Amino acid sequence: MSESVANHGIRSFAADMPVPIEDESLLGFINRALERTLIVRLRKGLALADVRPAGSPSGVNIAEGKAAGLATLFKVDREQIVRRLHPKAAFDHVVGKGGESVDFFGTKIRTQYLETMFRRVSPRALTIAPYHRALWDLRPFNFDPQTRELLLKSCPVCGEKLRWVFVRGPAHCDNCVTERGLRKTDLRDHPQPLFEFQDEEAVDFVVGLVHPDAQRREAARKSLPPGLAEASNSDVFEAVMSIASCFRPENLAKKISVGRPLRAGDFEGFTPDLLEIAGRMIIGGADGFAAGTARLRGHMAQREAAHGMSAEVGPLAGTVNDKSLAPGVRAFLVESLQKDLLDTTELGFVRRRLGVAMPKSGGNWVNMQEAFELFGVSKHALQRLVATGLVEVRRADFDMSPVLMNRDEIAPLAALYKDAMEESRARAALRLSSAELHELADRGLIQRIEEPVKSMVDSKTVYRASSVNAVILAIKERAVPADPSRPIKDHLWNAARKLPSAVPWVAIIELLLSGDIEVELLRDNDKDWRKWVALADAEAFESLVRLEQAKRPVVQADWLSRSQAAEALNIAQSSVRKVAEAGFLSSKREGNHTLYKRSDVEATAEKYVFYPEMLDRSPFNVTHEIGRWLKSVGIEPLFEWGKGIFPIYDRATFERVLPSMPPAPNEIELPERRTGRVPTAVRREAVKQVRTGLNVYFVARRLGVSAKALTEWVAYFNEHGDVPPVNKLEGREDYVRSAVEADPSRSVYALWQSLKKDGLDVGYTIMAKLITDLGYRRDAVGNLVRGD
Repeated sequence: MSESVANHGIRSFAADMPVPIEDESLLGFINRALERTLIVRLRKGLALADVRPAGSPSGVNIAEGKAAGLATLFKVDREQIVRRLHPKAAFDHVVGKGGESVDFFGTKIRTQYLETMFRRVSPRALTIAPYHRALWDLRPFNFDPQTRELLLKSCPVCGEKLRWVFVRGPAHCDNCVTERGLRKTDLRDHPQPLFEFQDEEAVDFVVGLVHPDAQRREAARKSLPPGLAEASNSDVFEAVMSIASCFRPENLAKKISVGRPLRAGDFEGFTPDLLEIAGRMIIGGADGFAAGTARLRGHMAQREAAHGMSAEVGPLAGTVNDKSLAPGVRAFLVESLQKDLLDTTELGFVRRRLGVAMPKSGGNWVNMQEAFELFGVSKHALQRLVATGLVEVRRADFDMSPVLMNRDEIAPLAALYKDAMEESRARAALRLSSAELHELADRGLIQRIEEPVKSMVDSKTVYRASSVNAVILAIKERAVPADPSRPIKDHLWNAARKLPSAVPWVAIIELLLSGDIEVELLRDNDKDWRKWVALADAEAFESLVRLEQAKRPVVQADWLSRSQAAEALNIAQSSVRKVAEAGFLSSKREGNHTLYKRSDVEATAEKYVFYPEMLDRSPFNVTHEIGRWLKSVGIEPLFEWGKGIFPIYDRATFERVLPSMPPAPNEIELPERRTGRVPTAVRREAVKQVRTGLNVYFVARRLGVSAKALTEWVAYFNEHGDVPPVNKLEGREDYVRSAVEADPSRSVYALWQSLKKDGLDVGYTIMAKLITDLGYRRDAVGNLVRGD
C-alpha cells in the first residue's frame, strides 16, 4: 500500500504536540505526546495514524511507510519519526544466517540487543528530564549512561514489569492506577543504586559507539586505535560485545569461543563492568589489552583440560576465528593477542600458533574457502555439489588434498542456489500442498530448480524463490484498494471456505493472475496472502471456480498434513496437536510427518467450532467477548487448556444461539438523547449486561455510553445495589414543570430559591440545566414557555 493511500484520512491532533528530544525513543515520544490527549491506550493512539503492528509496538515492527502518518498525527517532521525507527538490516561481512541486525540511529546492532516489549527507566534521569531515552532500549546497557543508575525494569509498588500499553507518561507505572483510573506510582520517587566505574573513559567510549547523537558517535571514534580506524561503529560495538562475553562468570572457565548474549535472559548477568573491561581492551593499547588478558589468566586453574593459548586466555582465543566479526576487527584481535602472548613468553607457556588465512590458489580454479568467500555459498552446499559429480573438480594425487572448482562454472550455480526455496518454505509462502505446488509448476506459474542445484539445497523438490514471491506480488499489484470500512473477515480465504467441495487453489491463483477474478486489497501485513484480498464480485468468483471444478476435479487425498488439517479446522497449526491431545481428533498416523485422516478432520470440523471461525461469524471483535457472551447465556466450552485458553465449543450449540447474538456496532442505531446525561433505565441495562459477564467496552459501544462511566456505575451498584441517580432532580420533572407553569414570569434563580424552601436542595446549575432540557425558553415578554 502506498504511503499516500496509507495516510488517507489521518488528521493532526488539535492539542499542541511536543518536539522530540535528540536521544528520545519513538515510543517514549509517542507516549509523551499522547499525554496531551484523552487517549488511554498506546495502540489506540497508533491506530489513528493507521499503525497497527502485529506484535508489541516498537521501532522495529513499525514500517517506514507509516512514518508520514505518525508525523501528520503528532505534527512533527517525517524525518523525526524515521530516525527513531529501527528497520531491519544485515552486517556486510556476514554471509547467510547470523547477519540479521537493526539500524539503531545509524549504527547496526544485533536484533537481540534491542528490547521491544518492556520499558526500562532511570528514576534519577527522569527527575532531570521526564522523557524516555532511546539507550534504555539496549539490553547490554542495564544502567543509565548519564546518571550511572541501575535501570528500573519493574514497578517497585505493584511488581509488574513496565510496558508500553497505557499512556501514563514516561515517569509513571502504567499498571498502578487509582480507583478513578488516574496514574498513581511516580517512578521518580524510587531511585535505584548507582554504579561506580573505575574507568569512566572506557564506559563512555562503549556508550558513544551507539549513542543516538551523531556527535557522540563521532567523538567515540577518536579513541579508536590505528588498527580499527577503518572499522565502523557497528563492527567495533560487536567486538566489544564479543570480548565482554568472555568475562561473564559462567564463561571464564571455557576454552572456546562463547559468542554473545542473544536471549533476553542472557543479559541478566551482563553487568556494566564487562563493558568497561572490553572498552579498555579496545582503546587502551597494549597495556589495556594486557589488563584484560591478565584477568583471564587468573582463571587458568579452571581450564584443566586446556593447554597453550586456550589455557591462558580461554574463550578470548576463539574470537580471532569468529566469522561473525568483521575481518578488520579479527585482524586487530589477532595482532593484539600475538603481541600479548609474546610479552608473556617468559612464563613458559606452550602456545599454539595463531591461525592464518589459507593462501589464495589464484587463477580460475578456487578452493572451497575461496568459493565460499566469492559467492557466499556454504561449504556444506559446495561439498554436496562436488558429490554429485556434475561439476568438474581438480585434486592432487591423494584423496585428502583440497578440492579445486572452476570459478566460471560455480558462478551461475551460486546465483541459482541463492534463489532456491525448499518445498516446505514454498508451501508456507503460497499456502498450498505439495501436490498443488507441482501443479502450479506444471502450469508454468512457478519454476522448479533441477540438478545440480537441487542437491546443493539437499531437498527432493526445490523452487525458485523469485517465482514464488512473484506470484504473491502480482496478486497484490492486481488488487485495487478496498473501502476502509470493509471488514477484514471478507477476505478470500473465508469466501473460498464457503465452496461446497475441495477448493481448486491452483486454478484460483491462475485466474487471479490473469485478472479474471478481481480482488480488493484489505491489508498486506498478514503471513497468509489469501487474507490480504477480498473479492470484488463474489458471484462471479463462485461461477468461475465451479467451472474450474467441473473441468478439473480435485482428487482429495485420504491423509492430511498438519497444515492442511489446520486449514480445514480454521485454526493455527500448533493448535491441531492440542485438538488431538484433547481427544477431539483421535485418528492420526505417526511418522516423519504427522498425518491426519481426512474423514476424521471433516468429522471434527462438523462437530466442533473454534475461536477463529466464531469471530468471523459473530459481531464480536475479540475472542474473550465471545466467551463471556456465551457464558452469559449458559454455554460453556466442552474443553479448554486453561482459563480462556483455546476453548473448544460444540458447533450445534454455537450455531443455535447465533441469531440471538447482539448486533455489530455498525448495525446499531443509538437513540438520540437531548442531553449528555444517560437515563437511569439505560444505566441499569448497561450494568445488568456487564454483570452477566460481558466486557465493559463491548456493552459501552453498543449502548452509546462511556466505558469509564460504566465501570463507575458497576462499582456503585456493587456497593449500593442500584445505579447512581442522574442528579437530585431525577423523577421530579413533573414537579418542576408545575412550578414553572404556576408563575412563568419568575426568574430561574427565584424559582430555584423557592424550590430549595420546598426541600429540593440542589445546585443552581443543575436546576437551570433541567429547565433547558425540559424545553423551556423565554418568550418576547420574558415568560418561560415550551419551545419546539
